[in-house]
Amino acid sequence: MILTGEFSSKLDAKNRLVIPSKVRDGIDVQKEGSGWYMVPGFDGTISLYTPQTFEQLAAREKAELFRLKDVRAYDRLHFALSAHAEMDRLGRILVPEVMLRRTGIGKDVVVTGVRDHLEVWDAARWEAFVEESFSRYDDMAEKAYETEREDRRTSS
Repeated sequence: MILTGEFSSKLDAKNRLVIPSKVRDGIDVQKEGSGWYMVPGFDGTISLYTPQTFEQLAAREKAELFRLKDVRAYDRLHFALSAHAEMDRLGRILVPEVMLRRTGIGKDVVVTGVRDHLEVWDAARWEAFVEESFSRYDDMAEKAYETEREDRRTSS
């Protein structure tokens, strides 16, 4: 399952977020599980993972890296600050107030599909990111493909 797209939304008074219907309709709940895992993401975002994807990511972590102080600290924050939320019949999930405060996300949000997860951005921060980054899109793509080729070479 590949998640894509950009969806403007608003959190309601109870901090409920509507998962875009295009996304909901594309998820096989039998395969992916129900609800979403919310994780503080990078750059002041909240990442949303299906239960299946979240479990796969957790299983990929290398136990031997836990000896590194920064890895331990990251794992502690990543898993301790994560929360599971079930969707209601209207496709909404409740985003904890503390997660919104810690990430600086307000009521106006943009939900973006980013390959294997969704990201929730503060709308103003998303627009600033797109405005600042889009002019460098070609350079970023070149670096991404270069990194992917390098990763394939080292894993072969």
